[in-house]
Order: sequence, then structure tokens, then C-alpha cells
Amino acid sequence: MNRVFEVSELNARIRDRLVTDGRLCDLWARGELSDVVNHRSGHRYFTLRDKESRISCVLFRNHGRSLRFDLKDGLNVLVFGDLEFYRPRGQVQILVRAVRLDSGIGSKHQELEMLKKKLAAEGLFDQDRKRRLPPYPRRIGVVTSPDGAALRDVLRVLGPYPAKIVLSPAQVQGDSASESIAAAIRDLRGKVDVTIVCRGGGSAEDLWPFNTEMVARAVSQSDSPVVTAVGHETDVTLVDFVADERAPTPSAAAELVRPDLSLIREDLIKTEGRMARALAASLERRQDRLVYLEKRLSGRMMKGLLREQRQRLDRASEHLVSAMWQRWKQLHADLVTKEGRLSSVSPLATLFRGYTMVRSEEGLIARAADARLGEEVEVVFQDGKLVCRVMAREVRG
Repeated sequence: MNRVFEVSELNARIRDRLVTDGRLCDLWARGELSDVVNHRSGHRYFTLRDKESRISCVLFRNHGRSLRFDLKDGLNVLVFGDLEFYRPRGQVQILVRAVRLDSGIGSKHQELEMLKKKLAAEGLFDQDRKRRLPPYPRRIGVVTSPDGAALRDVLRVLGPYPAKIVLSPAQVQGDSASESIAAAIRDLRGKVDVTIVCRGGGSAEDLWPFNTEMVARAVSQSDSPVVTAVGHETDVTLVDFVADERAPTPSAAAELVRPDLSLIREDLIKTEGRMARALAASLERRQDRLVYLEKRLSGRMMKGLLREQRQRLDRASEHLVSAMWQRWKQLHADLVTKEGRLSSVSPLATLFRGYTMVRSEEGLIARAADARLGEEVEVVFQDGKLVCRVMAREVRG
């Protein structure tokens, strides 16, 4: 039987073979930078890539002091250093001692800049083609991964608003992500009033599907206004230029498409006030007309006309008061209905029906798989809460 190695022993042997190979010391390598991380310790971590492969690199602080330019994604560079095998992770990397600029920016970023110019020339970035978001959307589409935190953030913000949420699931990372995202956007045609396209943060490589022409054109051809929220606030992708609105985070995107319910209440109150003032003004004009007629008419004729006008005035007053009261009741009923719809989808309503809600320091726990063993959680009831610790976990499916 062949010898069985422990993982640490196997990695140690691989490392010994690599570091003793003189051809892998004091070497130069050429490629494009991606996933650049400037750590607070002063060390820099990045990936060196070409069209077919990639390798991890680390530039420690003492060697990075002489660097005359900032490392950023898309630069073509030459790196000098030694090949190293990082045993704890079983990862081959270059210990970089010097970095020089190579000619131009990376081919991938060059292609992106060319694509930007092409789409801009077609007018896809023009402000006059941007559509306004609907003030009260009844159907809201969401294009994202069904398992990602971005969807949970969007649903949390949209929760109180009584609209139909239509999820169009998509793969937002990987080789086939572009086709999946574009297809998910097209699937919402004719089904929603506004569309949110979102995903959480990630490296430049992770977000790259949103820099493709396929996804950009799918956004531009959507029959509903599109709000994009891809990555973190500082991340800007091609689809952000094409979209009708760009939000810094998925939560912010949900805030953009959800109307402010307090403004709706204010509008109803203002409308009620305008109606009351209009009715009062109409009544005042009729009273002025009656006074005028009383001055011009006298005797028996005046008395007869006066009685007639008073009766007409009484009927008109009753009609106006009745109409005002009916309109007020209608507005009040609409307000009560909308508040009832909001209350019916409120988490508190669910708690009053006997359900509970589980929260951790990181937020709401919606699935058993999200809880960590030993973690302290709050179990919220309609009349209070319990603080518990997760002793065991059983996940179905």
C-alpha cells in the first residue's frame, strides 16, 4: 500500500520542492492586476492574471515602500519575486519584491472602456432616455440570487408596502452569470411596474458579469424602469450607466421604489382641506347673493322670493354638507383600508397570531441553517422576548 500523508505533511513536501527549485526564485512575471487589496497592515494582496490563468501575489510592507504608483485593478505590470507555497491554505503564490508598470491597462478593462464608448455613442447612457420611477408601484420585480443577502435586504425594506414582489432568480457570479442575469431581466417583461437588479459586494472579478454588453442591453430593453444596486457604494458597473436609477446598496434600491407612506397621508389631509375650503367658499357666495336679493326686493314679492331662496339655500346647504361628509368618509375609509393592509403584512401582526421571530446580533434568522451553534439569539413574542442559546440545530432538505 502506498504511504498515506497527512495534509500538513503533504503541503510541507510540496513547499520544499518549490522553494528549492532555483528556476522559481528571483523571477519576473507579467500580467494584469485584479482583486487588489491594500490591507491596513501595509501589506498588499492581489491577483496576477492573463487570458487563461491567474496566480495570487503578496507584496509585504517593507518591499512596498519603494512603490511609486498605486496598485489598482486593470493595470498591466511586471512583478519580481520568488514563488512560494503557503502551506496553511495549500496555495501557490508569488512573494513580490518589486513591481513595475507594463505598457497600458489590462485587456479586460480596455475591452470595457471600448464597450462604454460604443454604448454611449448609441445613446444608452443619455439622461433623456432615463424613465421616472412609478410613484405607487403595484408589482416590483427583483433580479438577484434567491440565496443571497441582497434579496433579504430588499424584502426587509419592502415588507410594509402592499405590493406584489416578483422574484426573477439569476446566477450573479460565475461564467454563465451574464446569460442568467440577462434572461432573468427579460423574463419580467409585462409582469412588473419597476425592476430592481442587485447583488451584494464582491471582488471586481465577482461583479464582472454586470460589465457585459449582454446584461447592459437587457437593462436598456426592459419595459419597466430599472434600479441597479450592484456591490458596495464605491462599486460602479456598466449596468449602472444604462439603468434608470442607480442605488448604492440593495436596501437603498428598495427605498427608491417604495413610496413614502407619510406623504400619502399628507396628500389625503391636504385634499380634505381643499374640499372643505371650496365648500365653505361656495356657501358664502350663495349667502352673499341672498343678501343682495333681499335688498332689491320688497313687500310680498320679496317675502315669497325670500322663502323660496331660503328653502333652496337650505337644500343646497344640506347637499353640500352631505357631500362633504360623504367625501370625508370615503377618504377616511381609504386611509383605514391602506393602514389595515399595511398592518396585515406587519411582522407584529404575525406575532399576534402566535408566531415568533428569531434574531441574532447580525439580524433576522429566517432559516435554521443561518443559526450558529452556541450563538445567543432573541426569540421575540407579541408580549416580549426570550434570550436563548442555540444548543443543537436540525436542518431539513
